[in-house]
Amino acid sequence: MHKLIVKHISDLELLILALLYADNKEGIRKKLFLQKEVFRVVNFIKEMKSSADFIAHFYGPYSESVEYAVEHLLSYKLVEKNMGKYVITQSGIDVFEELKYRLSEDKLEAIEDFKVFLNDLTQKELLVFIYSSFPEFTTESGIKDEIYEERVPVAISLYRKNKVSIEKAASLAGMPLEDFIDVLGD
Repeated sequence: MHKLIVKHISDLELLILALLYADNKEGIRKKLFLQKEVFRVVNFIKEMKSSADFIAHFYGPYSESVEYAVEHLLSYKLVEKNMGKYVITQSGIDVFEELKYRLSEDKLEAIEDFKVFLNDLTQKELLVFIYSSFPEFTTESGIKDEIYEERVPVAISLYRKNKVSIEKAASLAGMPLEDFIDVLGD
């Protein structure tokens, strides 16, 4: 059965396994985080972009393909939901380790970096980061106004946690750098 599964793992499914394997196999809480982490990775790994096919949706970028890939991985028991988190199983680890040659070291490092960066954000921080960085995916959002109202305090929080540079924090806040520095000083 293992060989049959390995033979049928798509690039998108492999990317999801890589995300779940990264950062010491730390689980990814909620479907929202999984969708956004995959979104961020495929925007970096351009050849993966078309297989994920993200669209603007209620909570920002969403991919039905990612949803199906996760369901496929769950059905093969390569991934499981454990206390609300998506985690890679031992079978998933075995399959990933057999197939990781399909991802370059640069891609594996990028996946690791994105997971470490995004996985410990709060939901608000995650959404402010994604919405501010990719506004073209907010057109269908039902919570855009609510998220944008929180931009400044969330950008300050991300900066103080050393998650983003001061320039990126100002951009997330939607402010000129000088104004953001003034707000930080208050």
